[in-house]
Amino acid sequence: MGPKSRRKSREAALRALYEIEIGRTPIGAAIGQMETEAKLTDDLLEFARSLVEGVRAERPELDRLIAERLEGWDFERLAAVDRNLIRLATYELFHCPTIPPAVTINEAIEIAKKYSTADSGKFVNGVLGRLVLDSPKAEWTPTEGGHEEAVEPEAEPPVETVEVTPDQAELAKAGGWTLRSEEPKP
Repeated sequence: MGPKSRRKSREAALRALYEIEIGRTPIGAAIGQMETEAKLTDDLLEFARSLVEGVRAERPELDRLIAERLEGWDFERLAAVDRNLIRLATYELFHCPTIPPAVTINEAIEIAKKYSTADSGKFVNGVLGRLVLDSPKAEWTPTEGGHEEAVEPEAEPPVETVEVTPDQAELAKAGGWTLRSEEPKP
């Protein structure tokens, strides 16, 4: 079971959770639709199903944990996609002991970038960064038996090369930026 496939399971679970909350679809119908449309193998469907059922069962606790860590945000006013994605990741952090926290957070960030606003990845990262500190995985070490590995983001488009003047290069250095044409200094 590959990590990229697990992302598809998480995406399917997110869609089902969204339908349950926004469309007021009964959980059984949302899971049935997910199973029909997701085109996942049986084991990946089982993972997605366990996420949906787990988030629904633990929703009051998850919502409380999340709301306590939002700074300057009202939980109910969060975008529905962000709210459900953070619920899903919080469920993994607190209730899925074999999934490394870095994987959970990275997957949530990548899914947020795909399905929500341009700033959602940063927002989700910030909320989950606070949540992980109080989770059972706060002191996670790689030897704790995690079965899922982090996935490299999909290949980015080639970087466009531009010519810069010496003044622009100095300005970039002063701003802490590294120009791709510069060699890293030891």
